[in-house]
Amino acid sequence: MRCFVACWPDDPTRDRLDRVARAAAARFAAARRLPPANLHLTLAFIGELPQPQAREVAAALRDACDQPFDWCIDHVGRFGRARVLWAGGPEEPRLTALASRVRERLRALRIPFDGKRFAAHVTLLRDVPAQPMAAASEVIEAIDPILWPIRAASLRVSERDAQGATRYRALDPA
Repeated sequence: MRCFVACWPDDPTRDRLDRVARAAAARFAAARRLPPANLHLTLAFIGELPQPQAREVAAALRDACDQPFDWCIDHVGRFGRARVLWAGGPEEPRLTALASRVRERLRALRIPFDGKRFAAHVTLLRDVPAQPMAAASEVIEAIDPILWPIRAASLRVSERDAQGATRYRALDPA
């Protein structure tokens, strides 16, 4: 199973993020917009895990978000090399602490994960046309602030349906 740890938006947050994504997609016609159901904030990308280990990780994450908080998203940016358009906000220490807590729990379980520095963002579009001399990461524009209530972190499994579309589902720790 292809796994990652993420925060999932509530419906009002997802709707607002999707409106931002739709507006951006109108400017980048060749780009692919993420389906609203797939909008999320990745805390750690794991990759392939056998189901027993995945369930162990899911159980270890139950209380990772010990104090709920709101994350403010107020701008759109681009990862130039990855050709991704994203939404993000100013540094949020509680979010950084949550990502660190998740990664420490993965280390304690000896679960390998992508150790790149945590960069809080929500991918909105993929295959955004490359810009000559684009920076690795750049802010493009401010947006009306979106407050995302962060209440939990959970293990997610990436699956493809019969048509090849990707969907993400939470894995129960059972």
